[in-house]
Amino acid sequence: MDAGQPSDPGTDPSRWSRIATGLLGILVSPSVLMLASFITLRALVVEARFIPSGSMLPALQLQDRLLVDKLSYRFRPPERGDIVVFHSPYRFAPIGYNVSDPFWGQCTLVALPGLAQVFRHPKCDAYIKRVVALPGERVVVDPLGQVWINGERLREPYVDHNCDNVERLCRLLSAQVPPGHVLVLGDNRPNSQDGRFWGFLPMEQVIGRAWLRFWPPETSGPLPPADGAG
Repeated sequence: MDAGQPSDPGTDPSRWSRIATGLLGILVSPSVLMLASFITLRALVVEARFIPSGSMLPALQLQDRLLVDKLSYRFRPPERGDIVVFHSPYRFAPIGYNVSDPFWGQCTLVALPGLAQVFRHPKCDAYIKRVVALPGERVVVDPLGQVWINGERLREPYVDHNCDNVERLCRLLSAQVPPGHVLVLGDNRPNSQDGRFWGFLPMEQVIGRAWLRFWPPETSGPLPPADGAG
């Protein structure tokens, strides 16, 4: 090649070096690292959630902000009384059979700050309820919303709202909890779309355990245990 002839830019090693350096600079930029850290932390360890409805009154109020522990259930199954956050039953229960699936990545976009309402989809929602019955147990929910486990009444100090008149009788349930599932109910029995309507919750659909309220400040702190709530 003549000394005065320019080199082919496609084979110029310095050009590719500059491109690689530029890409590396983008990948290690503070904004990209912060976003990656947020996604990783949210996916594996802990995430924040807010309460959009009154289904868990009085233990959880509307607009309460909670931290959801995503590590505990890697080492143990949910226990009775736990408040759990889980994927929408539209994903796994018959109520979702006629609902179209979200597009690829939509549920990830919903999880990012500021995008929840833009990309909202029923199968991307998360629900929050309380575990009341465990695998293998025979459970009955009577017209008042009271729970009976293997023939014995379950003590539920966290329930202030029962279905206590003819107009507001609760939906009945009488069944055995299948293996690998739990029954979850809302504490506000007359106003909760829970396992009485769409069935038992598969444990693999559980996102994590709600354990800490961080907003509002006056009620912040660990959530009370089931035997002391209400």
